[in-house]
Amino acid sequence: MYNSIYPVNIKPYVPPQNKQQVGASGEEASQHSALHRENRDIYQPSKENKENYKRQEYPNGQKSQIDYSKNKVNIAQIITDFRATEKAIGTPDEVLEKVESYLSLAEKESLENAPNKKIIQTNLKNASTILDDFISKTLNKESNVVNNWIDALFLQQVDYKSDPNSINPDFLVKLPGKDNSKAIAIAEKNKAEKSETENASQNTAQTPAEQEKTTLATSPIKETKVYIPQDPELKKSFIQGKKYASINDSKKALAAFGVALSQANDLNDRQAASMVCYEIGQIYDKEDNLEEALKYYNQSLENTADNNLKARAYYSMAQIYNDVVYFEPAMNHYYAAISCAGETDNFNAQSKALTDIARMYAERYDKNNAVTYIGVAKNIAAETKDNKTLGAIYSKSGDTLKMLEENISALNDYKESARFYEQAHSPAKVAKNYEKAAYVMMKLGNSSKAESLFAKAEKIAASAKEV
Repeated sequence: MYNSIYPVNIKPYVPPQNKQQVGASGEEASQHSALHRENRDIYQPSKENKENYKRQEYPNGQKSQIDYSKNKVNIAQIITDFRATEKAIGTPDEVLEKVESYLSLAEKESLENAPNKKIIQTNLKNASTILDDFISKTLNKESNVVNNWIDALFLQQVDYKSDPNSINPDFLVKLPGKDNSKAIAIAEKNKAEKSETENASQNTAQTPAEQEKTTLATSPIKETKVYIPQDPELKKSFIQGKKYASINDSKKALAAFGVALSQANDLNDRQAASMVCYEIGQIYDKEDNLEEALKYYNQSLENTADNNLKARAYYSMAQIYNDVVYFEPAMNHYYAAISCAGETDNFNAQSKALTDIARMYAERYDKNNAVTYIGVAKNIAAETKDNKTLGAIYSKSGDTLKMLEENISALNDYKESARFYEQAHSPAKVAKNYEKAAYVMMKLGNSSKAESLFAKAEKIAASAKEV
């Protein structure tokens, strides 16, 4: 695997100071902020630079990767990225020929002294329609990802006079279409492999002992065993670190883990070293010392062959890059987490990462991609047959749909989440989803139904505390 730290000194985009959050009431803003990780709105990238960096905000208060009003992209970059993407997704020659006929016309016009904007846009739209048609047939489902990408770019400041040397790094993000196909391919691959294993076991006569062994091997929910070092002194230091971390005594936890890491290195116990590095990363992560967190997560990756641990480390790193609005690194790390989790049939981790990706797209008003990833996440979560996992995924889906103003769909998902949590005997989670649904009802103007849902949530929460 590649070195997973992109920049150690992260320097996120510095937004203009006149951007204001609009449209959030007190209650809604409070609930909305609870959906984000705490204390991540401000990040100090290095010891040398103490200025606080705040993220660009969308009109609904969400954070943006870049200030689109201040950025310009050249038409040459768009055409180059378009061609690179069609090759990356394996477009056949006959489709490439059709796409190229329109791209060439757009490129030819862009080389004129006074390019006609309408001609260029029309030809790019024709090319994107052809490519979307190919993606739709390949995935056997409707796709508009290339058209959406082109439409989004047309809303920016596009320089239609071609200049191949003008590259805006803010726009060097992979096309959503490529990412969609990758995510869906991962999901379908894991489901197909699981189906093949189940079919093989059904067609083979087995003893009860062999059947039990097969069930354990193919079960979508695997018991992830926490690695405990066998060396007495190393084990003692590791457990001490875990103990102090659990009570948020970071100073003593780091001291204990520091001793454990030194002992693990002396014993050449790489798995123990990986576990310790991950735990240290978690501590720095909670304290928002993101540079140190990234460093130790990366060391954890370098020391282990355990795919479950790798998935956790990649996922933690993805959340950091997501929180500081580094779209491409975040996406790459989420995909790495999904891939590692897939190696061990960890559908829980896969579905969790997919819902985070959906949220990233929702924050950028990319409804089609957000909804696609939500669907993939739900399909993967269904493979777990675990009510807690399903409850969590449907609840997060509801949050994302609410962000997209898909309020009715959000209500349905909160209802489903509450149902799954009820079956999992998690009343506090049931209450939380009723509360979320109540806020949506308020947005829809149904105050009486909202009050009823708030009362129901309060009653269930109270009963949970009594138990």
